[in-house]
Order: sequence, then C-alpha cells, then structure tokens
Amino acid sequence: MRHQLTVLAQYEGFGSVVTCPHGHVHVQIGCTTLTFSEAQHQRFVAMLLESASNSELLRTAETGGFERAGAGPARPEESADWPSIEGA
Repeated sequence: MRHQLTVLAQYEGFGSVVTCPHGHVHVQIGCTTLTFSEAQHQRFVAMLLESASNSELLRTAETGGFERAGAGPARPEESADWPSIEGA
C-alpha cells in the first residue's frame, strides 16, 4: 500500500508543504525537509508571519515610512525579489 501525501502548497522551483497519513506536515525547500506535527506546523507558520511582519515594520521605519505595507506580490513567482532555489 502506498502512502498518500496531500499537497497543501507548492511553489515551482522553491518548495512544497505536504501532509502524510501519519499526521505530519513536511515542509520541503530545496534539498531540506522539516517535519512537524500539526501543532508544531501552526506555531512555525505563526513565527514566520510574525517575522515577516516585523521585517516589514523595520523596512518601513528605515525608509521613513514611504514604502506601503503589504505591497509585495500576490504570488512569490511574480517578483524578482523571490529568487528560485532550483539547483541550490
């Protein structure tokens, strides 16, 4: 019997997030995979969101507030600021 993975997110050339039948969440970026329980995954996501928000606040403060918060691309592949890690 094959283990069925459910794809939660996938960005071509960057990575993916999948769940397995054992209830784990696997975050794969390049050749690195992080495996979390569902609770750990939720906490990891919260930490990343907080870091992104804090980074945006710092960037806005450093530029005198002229950058519009949340002005980033809707999808990472829409911007050169999100480099591909293929072959990394």
